[in-house]
Amino acid sequence: MTAKIKHWDKLKQDIERGKQGLNTGIPFQGFTTLSDHIKNIQPGRYDLIFAGTSVGKTAFVNSTYVYGAIDFLQSNPGYIHDLEIIYYSLEIPPAYQIAKHIASLIWREHGILTNLNEIRSLGSSEIRPEVAKLIPQYEEKMEEIQNKFLHYRTSLSPEFLYKDLMGYAEKRGQVIRNKDGIIINYIPNNPKLITLVVIDHIGLINYNNYANLKEAMDKVSRTLVFFRNMFNFSPVVISQINRSSEAMDRREKDNWMPMLSDIKNSGNMSEDANTVIGLASPFYYGVDKCLGFDITKYKNRYRLTKICKNRDGEVNLLASFLFVGEIGGYYQLPKANEIIGKPKELQRIHDYYSSLKLK
Repeated sequence: MTAKIKHWDKLKQDIERGKQGLNTGIPFQGFTTLSDHIKNIQPGRYDLIFAGTSVGKTAFVNSTYVYGAIDFLQSNPGYIHDLEIIYYSLEIPPAYQIAKHIASLIWREHGILTNLNEIRSLGSSEIRPEVAKLIPQYEEKMEEIQNKFLHYRTSLSPEFLYKDLMGYAEKRGQVIRNKDGIIINYIPNNPKLITLVVIDHIGLINYNNYANLKEAMDKVSRTLVFFRNMFNFSPVVISQINRSSEAMDRREKDNWMPMLSDIKNSGNMSEDANTVIGLASPFYYGVDKCLGFDITKYKNRYRLTKICKNRDGEVNLLASFLFVGEIGGYYQLPKANEIIGKPKELQRIHDYYSSLKLK
């Protein structure tokens, strides 16, 4: 008789994990809306993030799921969870991602606003001595991130995704198959480990062996579902919205906020994902006020997030963020009338915006 997947046993294992604190997840540090409503970065959850061009999708994921989580664990040794991230960075070179993270640390710790062009002395940009002096102090931190937490890839096809993730799983646990070779269980070497699988962005995957991009994206999504369900991996997929969703007539219809139908060639993705989060820049649509904030002052630095789907909680929840593109940083804002008296970092950002030093 062929051995079957014992779903009741898997549920009991999950309940036991919860009793041991292994379903706690890693907090979205500084992002209370996400932590409160989608319950931290969790093992075995598939999150889909979507927005238009130049809204800051990559920066949002890096601030919340990637470097935000890594910063939390580096600041809290001995935390209940460990973390590894397999990051398919298909749009932005990994070295540039690291440079932006260094820029965000310089801003946070020293109050100096720099950017990728300055760090690289690109074109007419010249690195300031005070910035150049600070960069070497982050070398050890960046080495730890690369060696312990973050594994970059720069290309992706559906076939490579399965092979890559399976190889990773086999090195970090016991893959149990029945006599027909079908996987029926997985026992990780480290039950505390959360494995994030980040794809940025899915519209850039290689689809040479498929009829079209949508077919390849569906295959990728089903592969991610398999690794979520069987291996407890946590996919985080970035997607581009439909061009029609960026049309200016959406302002006239007062429906500029993100919606599930915006997702480009979404196919199975929005159905497969546990959580779907949309990002938008009200300034792009000519909106003057949003959640009490004066968009004419904050301009294209204000971002709105909307939880469009949440399989295990509330939907249509909105939150306000400041976006500092130079450092790829997102900062969740309190209510519009509650900025004063907030932590120094947030107050400093608010002061920058209020004085219009950032254009």
